[in-house]
This record gives sequence, C-alpha cells and structure tokens, in this order.
Amino acid sequence: MKPGHWAIRSAAVALLPAALALAADPKLYPISDHFDGSHFHNPWGVNNTKTLWDVFSWKISSSAEAWPENAPRNTQLPQLARKGASTGVHATYIGHATVYLQDGRRSILTDPFFSERASPVSFMGPRRYRRPGIEISQIPALDTVVVSHNHYDHMDLPSLVELDRRFKPRFFVPLGNARHLLAEGITRVTELDWWQEVDGVRLVPAQHWSARGVGDRNEALWGGYLFRLGDPGSEMKVYFAGDTGYGPHFNQIRERCGAPDLALLPIGAYEPRWFMKDQHMNPDDAVLAHRDLGSRQSFAIHFETIQLTDEAIGDPRRDLRSAIARRKLPVSEFFIPEAGSTFLLSPPAP
Repeated sequence: MKPGHWAIRSAAVALLPAALALAADPKLYPISDHFDGSHFHNPWGVNNTKTLWDVFSWKISSSAEAWPENAPRNTQLPQLARKGASTGVHATYIGHATVYLQDGRRSILTDPFFSERASPVSFMGPRRYRRPGIEISQIPALDTVVVSHNHYDHMDLPSLVELDRRFKPRFFVPLGNARHLLAEGITRVTELDWWQEVDGVRLVPAQHWSARGVGDRNEALWGGYLFRLGDPGSEMKVYFAGDTGYGPHFNQIRERCGAPDLALLPIGAYEPRWFMKDQHMNPDDAVLAHRDLGSRQSFAIHFETIQLTDEAIGDPRRDLRSAIARRKLPVSEFFIPEAGSTFLLSPPAP
C-alpha cells in the first residue's frame, strides 16, 4: 500500500461510528479469570511482563547468531486444493505463523504476514529472511482469517487490508483487537473470548501477552484457535497455537475440546531462555505440547522467516529433530515443513 493511503486510512479513524469506538473499549468486556476489568493476563500465575532493564540486559549479553542475508526461494509448487475437493485437510506453510488451511468447503489463513518487515514502519525493524511460500496473489480463495494477537509479526495490517480487498473474508480476533482492523476499514470482524466458538472457529487459551504501542500493554487478549474442518461426517479438529509459551493450557484444551487431529505448533524465537521461555516455546516444549494435546499429527511453524531472537536460523529445525529423538516420539508425528510445502491430513482410520 502506498504511504499516502496509510495517511488517508488513519484520518478515517475519526469518522468511525460511535458504536464501533465503544465496541473497542476494554472496560466493556466481562471480568474473568484472565481479565480484571482493564488488562488481560495469564490465569495460571505466569507474568510475562519484561522491563526495559530486562531488554537492555538481554541485548548487552546477547550472543545472537547472524542469519544469512536472504534465502533462495522454494520453487516447490504448493499443493493447493481445488474448491470442492474432498481430500481431507490441506495445510500449506507460507512462513512464520502463516498457514493456509483448506478442506472441500472452506479456506482459512492464520496470522497472515506477507510484509517485508514486522514493524509499524516500512524502513526499519525485523526484516523477513525467507519470502512467503505463496504470495497473496496466488491464494485461490479465502473465507476466514484468524489473528492470534496484536504483535506486528502476527497482526500485519497491510496484509490484512490486501486480503480484505481481494476476498472480503471474515476476520476473527481475540477481545480488544477489532479496533485495529476497523481503523483500516475492515468491517467483517468478530471478537472472541477464550472458549467462545462461532461458525466452527473457537478461540482457546495461549500463554503470551499483547502490545501494539507504548501504552497499551495487555489491553487486548491473545490466544490460539481450534477449527472444525474436513468432510461432513468425518470432521477433524485443527489447532493453531499462535504465539505461546509452554503451560497448562495444552492439557486444558485437550480436556475441554478433545485431542486435535492436527496441531500447528511454534518452534522458533526461543533464545535466550531466561527471557523467552514464558512467551515462546522451544522445540522441546513443542514436543511436550504435542503430547499434552494428544495430537494425532503436529506441524512446525514460527521459524526460518524473521530473526526475532538469538538462535541461528537452523537451530529450531535441528533442535526439534533432537527433541523428537530424545522424547522417543515417532518422527512421522511431527511434520517440519519448508516454505510452500503442503501437508495432507486424512481422516483417521475407522
């Protein structure tokens, strides 16, 4: 989008109907075990708040492994399903936390991130190392978009605006996040609280935090999603974790919703552990989450796209393979994709 268009859209915020402005007021949300009337929190005692001193301590002691300047583009042709095809669920890895899910009836995109940088500005901030496995222009159809939380590598507004222009899908966001999309002219937005389900899309807990600017920390909720996908009569559950640390919520999801057939689990952005462990899983945590969920199949996400933390670009893939071996997990249960590759989830054998 041209810079001038951003200025026009920003000016349009003042013209939003009063009802939309009221809908974004966090004080209107019900008080719960994860919302105290003004801020959201993780209800099992994990405090993800890091101070500026923590950030400074990390950066002055950082031993970050430099990533290469860029990666060769994967030339593998994604196996995108045709509309109406009855072949289970196709999961195509686009990059970072962006996965394109298709069954014979529906198409879903998770945390769409197609921009060059994860940043409020186009000229600085974490730059993507690997191009998207497919571009927006290559997406054949899109019914539903889900956003897990409002960090810039997960709520990429330029991508959301372009998807809205092309497809007019329905957008799902956790409580407190609709205002960001409404301000950009995206109106088909549904806010969900943890455990709420609308049209086969259910928001479930995650262990994380939120902030879009300097003064809005934890004023919006975060979460993962559970989808009911597949052919009528043989529906399967697909779980998208979003951004999360390892915690008791995986067992809670299994107990309350049942074991997923496919779990999209983040494996990157985990070093140094003292700083990242409460908000980002490492590969060993992802294997534990796979087991807690009882997932029939898991699919690695959130790696090899942008450098956010200290580990080398190849560490998540290598460390996941090591964790799979150490935990004696069958290799076939945890798929490690390349950008643009597709995993086909078939219904379980009767």
